[in-house]
Amino acid sequence: MIVAKPKVGTLFSLGLFIAISLGVAIYTASFMIGSSSIAWYQYVIVIILFPLSLGLATKVIFGYKVITVGKEKLDITFPTRFKSTSYRIKDIDYWKETQVKTATGTYKEVEIQFEDKKQLSLSYQEHTDYPKVINYLKKKCAKKMRS
Repeated sequence: MIVAKPKVGTLFSLGLFIAISLGVAIYTASFMIGSSSIAWYQYVIVIILFPLSLGLATKVIFGYKVITVGKEKLDITFPTRFKSTSYRIKDIDYWKETQVKTATGTYKEVEIQFEDKKQLSLSYQEHTDYPKVINYLKKKCAKKMRS
């Protein structure tokens, strides 16, 4: 069985960004409450950073998924939502791998479209066992690959 899930480094860097931006927004808001004169940039900091960090935290927490591939099926589990979906390999409508050359290397992403029009995206930089998933798809459903 192949298990693809978000890399620890990705989750750590997103968590660090969320913690710093939320901390700055809360510190600025508490400073604004205790101050008699409030600068315009303090409003901007709180109005931008607070919703941004809360939205990103929600996306990271509820978007966390574990993909298990093997035995002719794909299982997608969302542990924080207590939800699990299972697809057979023959339920795949198509899949395609996109590669984009960047200054730091090549960004790779696979997009899997199922017959019920639901999509699954995995990227090399963000998920573990990405090459194994690609090899499995090439082996089991090469005919459904799009360029």
